[in-house]
Amino acid sequence: MTMDVFKGMQVFTKVVELKSFAKAADTLGMSRGMASRYVANIEENLGVRLLNRTTRQLSITEAGNTYYHKSMQILALVAETEEDAASDTAKPRGTLRISCSVAFGGTQLSKAIAAYLLRYPDVKVEVVLCERIVNLVEEGFDLALRVADDLSPSLIARRLTPVRFVVCAAPDYLLRRGHPLEPADLADHECLIFSESDTAGEWRFRRDGTTTRVKVHGKLHGNNGNMLCDAAASGLGVIYQPTFLTYDHLRNGRLVRLLPEWETDTFWAYAVYPHRQFLLPKVRTFIDFMVDYFGPQPFWDAEL
Repeated sequence: MTMDVFKGMQVFTKVVELKSFAKAADTLGMSRGMASRYVANIEENLGVRLLNRTTRQLSITEAGNTYYHKSMQILALVAETEEDAASDTAKPRGTLRISCSVAFGGTQLSKAIAAYLLRYPDVKVEVVLCERIVNLVEEGFDLALRVADDLSPSLIARRLTPVRFVVCAAPDYLLRRGHPLEPADLADHECLIFSESDTAGEWRFRRDGTTTRVKVHGKLHGNNGNMLCDAAASGLGVIYQPTFLTYDHLRNGRLVRLLPEWETDTFWAYAVYPHRQFLLPKVRTFIDFMVDYFGPQPFWDAEL
């Protein structure tokens, strides 16, 4: 990267933040014409328009928004590198923006983050819990934690910990309806169905190398695993949910595991991040910490 490109990134990001070439130029100690030339040179080199300019208004284009977030990451890395060189230590610092699902984030992430912040006190963490898949670059996230069966090969990701599923129901439900002895028996049970799954209404089991798929039915469908677990613990039916949600109910006897001789799905919790290069110390250390914190046998499985 030439100094002109680096300086152009500094000028462009400042123009976007202040929404003004004049204010950005004053802040950076240069003329308005010079600031305009830096941005124009970037647009010419990239062959795209980054900003829409009128006499009264300045707005960022979609390409400009992407370039802005990537430039901010590069500038932040350079700033941290310079500070690290000066102090001869690579200390994570700054704000770490994380996206995570409501189910995993709401039940397992808070203690992990608390432990991470005790080790790295110069980092601040901002967590956004949502079920949708965010655009990391466009929305300014450093990484996302996702639970999935598999990820697109185009994504940059690292496995954190396995997410194992179990089938379970409350003791009083089983007294009323009986224990299913085979996966096929679930077709005659009241099942509580997670509606956001790609295979909603179809539960998978494996034994002796053979996969069995069972079409299940029930009156309650929902997009939140915690709600379905609580409903099952209240005796409403059978659930097929990850152990990070069910383990407390199972440990306390509010739920009973069913069909333990059958293998159920194992997904993974992944850390997904935008770039292999320019991985900031706060991102790298957080991912490494999560791998060690949860591990290949997470505590919610070890306690069952």
